[in-house]
Amino acid sequence: MGDYTRSTRECSVGLVRPELHLALEEYFQKNSLGDLEAETLLCCETVSEKKEMGWLTTLLGGKVEPLVYTALLLTSTHLVWARGSQQTSINVNAADLRFIRVKPFASLFVTDTGLQISGLLGNSKGMTLGYIGMGPEPITQKFCDEVRQAIDKVNPPSTSKWPAWMGGGK
Repeated sequence: MGDYTRSTRECSVGLVRPELHLALEEYFQKNSLGDLEAETLLCCETVSEKKEMGWLTTLLGGKVEPLVYTALLLTSTHLVWARGSQQTSINVNAADLRFIRVKPFASLFVTDTGLQISGLLGNSKGMTLGYIGMGPEPITQKFCDEVRQAIDKVNPPSTSKWPAWMGGGK
């Protein structure tokens, strides 16, 4: 996480890296999510660069990592992200907004920014905690806020003062 320097920009889905765009189009078609361009409400792309290795790691044959690119999309029903580099295949994941919660990533031990996701991610069979690294630019906060608002729209938070195990949230 904190081993990267990240930069995030807001863009239209048509302006993300071509290999990410192609992987996203295929994912949308395969999973019947509709038209990629029409369904996307907000899109951004992050470039992550591995921080410089120490002299000992370099001396022991450490490799320079390639840039990692991540495209994040918000639709009215899903959070979708594609991640990869020029040397690795593209991995696309999605989460149904009804089954996740998000918050900006914060840690006392790591200086990094991004989106922390909990819930059912992709094809997971149980609750998962995930993290998508993003840069410190204002779009990161905007994207986190928009995702949270979209989640609240499809799955409003409970107004009950009682915990769910005591019948609250019904």
